[in-house]
Amino acid sequence: MNPGFRLVMRAGPSAGKVYPLDKNELFIGRDLNNDIIINDPEVSRRHARLFLQGSNFVIEDLGSTNGTQINGQRIMGPHILRPGELVIFGEHVSLVYEAVEPEMDATIASSGARIAPTAQPQYAAPPQPAYQPPQPAYQPPQPAYVPPSQPFAGQVPASPEFAEPPEKKKLPVGIIIAVIAVLLIICACIAFLWFVDSNNLWCNWFGFVFGPEACP
Repeated sequence: MNPGFRLVMRAGPSAGKVYPLDKNELFIGRDLNNDIIINDPEVSRRHARLFLQGSNFVIEDLGSTNGTQINGQRIMGPHILRPGELVIFGEHVSLVYEAVEPEMDATIASSGARIAPTAQPQYAAPPQPAYQPPQPAYQPPQPAYVPPSQPFAGQVPASPEFAEPPEKKKLPVGIIIAVIAVLLIICACIAFLWFVDSNNLWCNWFGFVFGPEACP
């Protein structure tokens, strides 16, 4: 069965309204005698005509004042409509041309075919099982006896004791002071001898050692 067609108003005084194209010829206009009535001042009394040609509708402008446009292009003669095209009248009215698939229930009703109910298969009852004595209740196996472990009777070896390192012996304070004093005396003697030698004062200080012959 071929699909039906309809016009759905996208913009205009009855936006969202559906106009089924259920005749081979329909007239569009503002007058009440039209098949599709559009109450808009830019729509003429008898604005356009729709007629079925083959499996599609053709739209024709009937000399209206504002003309008829398809997708924004004004038509100058009959135009074969394609689903999805936008039919425009004036500046404020637009309708979309749509194809409508027939409903399944309507197709079945129109054909008058009746579907016979499917016979339900019959199944034989399964045979009753022979009597079987009840099985004894399951008894879990008894766990084997395990004697308790004997407590440990030995002696735990004692951890080794670590001897503390011997303390270092410290020198007596007196010895340290004596060593420092000796070093100071030695340094003083060296400084004194250097002073005597640099100033040639050997005879002045040590004349008694060298004698009068050495020190005139």
